[in-house]
Amino acid sequence: MSDLVREFHQLHRHPFTSEIDTEGLYNFQSFQQGLLRLDQALYQRSPVLIVGEVGAGKTALTRTFAKHLAPSSFEVRSQLVLATPKKAARAVIDGFLTEFGEPIPFNNLANSLEALKRCLRRLHDQGRQPVLILDDVHHLKPADWLILKALMNYELDSKMPVIFIFMGAQEDTLRTLALNSLQEVRDRLGLCYHLRGLKSQEVEKYLTQRLRWAGARNPLFPTDIAEQICRHSQGIPRRINRLASACLLAAASNKKDLIDQTCLVQALSETQFQATPREDD
Repeated sequence: MSDLVREFHQLHRHPFTSEIDTEGLYNFQSFQQGLLRLDQALYQRSPVLIVGEVGAGKTALTRTFAKHLAPSSFEVRSQLVLATPKKAARAVIDGFLTEFGEPIPFNNLANSLEALKRCLRRLHDQGRQPVLILDDVHHLKPADWLILKALMNYELDSKMPVIFIFMGAQEDTLRTLALNSLQEVRDRLGLCYHLRGLKSQEVEKYLTQRLRWAGARNPLFPTDIAEQICRHSQGIPRRINRLASACLLAAASNKKDLIDQTCLVQALSETQFQATPREDD
């Protein structure tokens, strides 16, 4: 079975995949600012919260940040918070223990928490900085945040330095953290950075960078099409990728070397589940 998009456009790989190497990512302005915040959090050893719309590039941001950390000096581990109704904090703590190859105490949250603290302290004493990344924190309940607060207390600043990076959907995460009961959690977060989408003038460069990474020899998205993609996607990278991929497929299936308005309309219909207008309408 052939790959129509890659064969027609003569690409080495799909340009808008989420599996892209960090070197192939386009560092748009908000992305660059996010990296600066993470660098500062690393220097200050302070927990940081990254929020943004779903698909804004939070995972790509932390992946890029972690890529530049020396493996000889840093121990980076990540966990995904599942949308379960309860015991999310326990799953996170046990997940980190598993990532570090530590045994999980049987059915005892307090013991698991202490085991993780000892593990992190041991790494620090060995000259290795633990960096814990927790994604989809909008699924955490207030009780979960209060449990995780034990890993962010001020005692850790001197005895067990560890960097926490929390990521979550903006609205739900901030709504939960705004509760009065979580004031102490907010106080322990060094900063909250809002990762925004691409600006209109950045989208064409984003598309070009992705295509170049995939091996494209020539630009495929004219400026006016790139501007429309920005408008329809609101500059959110995941939406851009999805729409751009559909544009490439539409162009390939109609044997067009450039993405035109017809390709874009077809792509919009296929990604937004709309009926494609008839040519004689």
